[in-house]
Amino acid sequence: MMKTVKEIVFPTLLVIYLIIITGFISSKEKVQKVNALEIRIIDSTDNQFIKSDEVRNMLAHKKFNPFGKPAVTVILRDIEQSLKSRQIISRAEAYITEPGVVHVEIRQKTPFIRIFNRQGQGYYLDNKGNIIPLSGNFGPHVIVASGYITEPFRIGQTQNIFDVRHDSLSRSKMTIYEVYRLADFISGNDFWKAQIEQIYVNGNYEFELIPRVGPHVIELGRAEDLEEKFGNLKLLYLEGLNNLGWNQYEKISLKYKNQVVCTKIQ
Repeated sequence: MMKTVKEIVFPTLLVIYLIIITGFISSKEKVQKVNALEIRIIDSTDNQFIKSDEVRNMLAHKKFNPFGKPAVTVILRDIEQSLKSRQIISRAEAYITEPGVVHVEIRQKTPFIRIFNRQGQGYYLDNKGNIIPLSGNFGPHVIVASGYITEPFRIGQTQNIFDVRHDSLSRSKMTIYEVYRLADFISGNDFWKAQIEQIYVNGNYEFELIPRVGPHVIELGRAEDLEEKFGNLKLLYLEGLNNLGWNQYEKISLKYKNQVVCTKIQ
């Protein structure tokens, strides 16, 4: 059966229409200029180091500022790389939607220790060794390390402490890496994360721990044999101090091999 004129003409006109409208949309996209910037900080409930206005200011540089530019000329990768170069930002993703809106999604780094070094400078570390600057917006409740801590790097310029070779450093310069290892051990154990409040590095570059419960100071010595030392301490806590009381001792020493030495309060 031969097709009618209507059956032939209508599909042809539909195809022509789609070609024309697609070309129109494509031309419109080419001239569409960015007129809005939407910032979303994904983990803002947990971390509040950075705010949307600060992200806008970061993108105010002419090279990265998308406002007023044709959407097709905006290089999203440059925006993402610019943001990820900031010490506080862990991940940045940018994309464009109609009509001319650039969306930026940010995830922040999460600190697990706060450092106060020998020079009085302060900063945070996350669990990958990334340096996070202090912020006036937010002060997370994490373990604190202070005392004779000297770094072999510049805090404001170094992104990660492991970017610096540290296999042949002096004992004093190695301290920050021992602090990291010790804090990583503590934060990875729920019992010790709840119990240990502060790490102090003394003049001999040995570690002293301040617990949340009890008046005693824990002499750890070097940050080595941690499983054994903390295992002995936990045994003392559970089988000793729970029965004798937590206010009996001023010092508990784990420095000596297979020993826990307690000094009573005078």
